[in-house]
Amino acid sequence: MHKQLLISGFLLAGSLATTTASLACDAMGPATHMGQLMSVDAAKHTFTIRDAQSRNPITFAATQEIISGLKGFAGSLMVNYEENEDGKLSAVGVTF
Repeated sequence: MHKQLLISGFLLAGSLATTTASLACDAMGPATHMGQLMSVDAAKHTFTIRDAQSRNPITFAATQEIISGLKGFAGSLMVNYEENEDGKLSAVGVTF
C-alpha cells in the first residue's frame, strides 16, 4: 500500500511539473517563443533556438542588430516575432 501511494505521488508530481512547464510557455502570449540558442548564421541573418515547450528547433530571420547582439551569447532567450506571408518567422525583439 505504501509503495503504491509513493508511486502515485511521483506520477502526480511529474504530471504537474509537465503541465506547469507547458503553461509557462503558452502564457508568454502570442508571437513569442522561449528557448535555448542553438546557432547563429550571420551570413543568412538567421538564428535557431530549441523551443522550451515543443523541444523542436525554430529558425528566425533577424536584423543585423539582433544577429550582432547574439554573437558570443549562450543560454536561454525570449523571441518576439512576426510571421511572414510565406510562413517564415522574423524576430522583432530578443530578450536575454
